[in-house]
Amino acid sequence: MSIHDSIADFIGFMEANGVVPIEPIAQRLASGSLIRFRCEGDGKGRQNGWAILYLDQRPAGAFGNYRMNTGTLKWKASDDRPALSAAERDALQREWRAAKERREAEQHNNQRQAALAAADLWQRASAATPEHPYVARKQIDPSPLRVLGEELLIPMTDNTGLLWNLQRIKPDGEKRFLKGGRINGLFAIVGRFSPETEEAVICEGYATADTVHQATGLPVIVTFNTSNMARVARLFAEKRPDLSYTVFADDDEATALREMEHRGIYKNPGIETAEAVAAEIGAHVAYPLGRPQRGAA
Repeated sequence: MSIHDSIADFIGFMEANGVVPIEPIAQRLASGSLIRFRCEGDGKGRQNGWAILYLDQRPAGAFGNYRMNTGTLKWKASDDRPALSAAERDALQREWRAAKERREAEQHNNQRQAALAAADLWQRASAATPEHPYVARKQIDPSPLRVLGEELLIPMTDNTGLLWNLQRIKPDGEKRFLKGGRINGLFAIVGRFSPETEEAVICEGYATADTVHQATGLPVIVTFNTSNMARVARLFAEKRPDLSYTVFADDDEATALREMEHRGIYKNPGIETAEAVAAEIGAHVAYPLGRPQRGAA
């Protein structure tokens, strides 16, 4: 049985059980790591399918779909198929490493191109004003921001101050990043750090950060989404370990209710991520009004 036969059999079994990928996954499955992917029926930006495939001497794997509430479905290679040889497994690892290097090179190129685009857009943009609908609705201080057309631009920089990406916010609040642009490890800061600074706040959204800064006077670090929060929190905890940090949690109740409906599990990513990040860096947690005051000390 060849490696490609094993992968094809596994994907065929997934499809026969209703988990039908609508993007290429064969090469990613060869990594032996858990992958997420879009399936038939998934909405825009959703990756409800998951799978992991072990290509050892007798291949086996597991998969499922969160939206369909499938639970964990399992597959193993038929016993009447010849086992994979050591040479085939070695070839697979070489093929996977080469594919990974190609993907990383492509990703880095896309990020560099997005950084150039971000610099160009930022240069051409004009100063944001209090009249922008999103600024007015959220009562944000517009002075650090810019506007290009109808979009409010928020700079996303790394720890050296280099601009890599922009969050673009439309008047109705729709948010987008530059296509292919880097997000991991990037942040924005509302307020200023100084040698006298003793406390700082970490949160996801810029409007929330501005509100917290106006209320407290503390510098607030914007991570833009939950998946980036831990990376940015670690960076600042290492850079300024002398500070006392508070992680301000987003209340993703709508997401939690969807999870409850589809999977029967209450999962609030904003609250759970904030609590996990706070526990990791030894920070406090602040909750939106109406939420229980739990969290790390």
